[in-house]
Amino acid sequence: MIQASYQNDLSPTIGKWFAVLTKVKAEKAVCQTLVASGIQCYVPLQKITRIYTRKKRISLVPLIYRYIFVHIKKQDYVHVLEKPNIEGFVHFNRHLISIPDSEIEWLQRVTGEINDIVLENRPYTPGEAVEVVMGNLTGLKGKLIKSLGKNELLIELD
Repeated sequence: MIQASYQNDLSPTIGKWFAVLTKVKAEKAVCQTLVASGIQCYVPLQKITRIYTRKKRISLVPLIYRYIFVHIKKQDYVHVLEKPNIEGFVHFNRHLISIPDSEIEWLQRVTGEINDIVLENRPYTPGEAVEVVMGNLTGLKGKLIKSLGKNELLIELD
């Protein structure tokens, strides 16, 4: 059996993204605490519409419950762990594995925080290959079945 070798991705000079496990429903509060202490963090939030008897309410809830992402160097590791409501870093075989910047950017696209995509303003024909560029299905590719209106398309995903 081949053993994969892993090593800590913590660097004393280069900041990298790491996942941190928090206590239940403490993601936003932990992120605010970290930002106040000068540590860059990110919580992917999604808009949820809740309908009650007499009102409609839009809430921002974490896309991934109990997890936040921090951009740190080696000297910030202990400072993050000392903050309240943090249970620890996500690790594999006792080694911290960093998250690529592209994956954090992908999360920001999924939640609609980054919207720098230029869409082609042209009619699409059925059978044409398309890719979802915004929303929860970002990155999925498929075939256009038909256009349902100005802002709606029916797509068969691969």
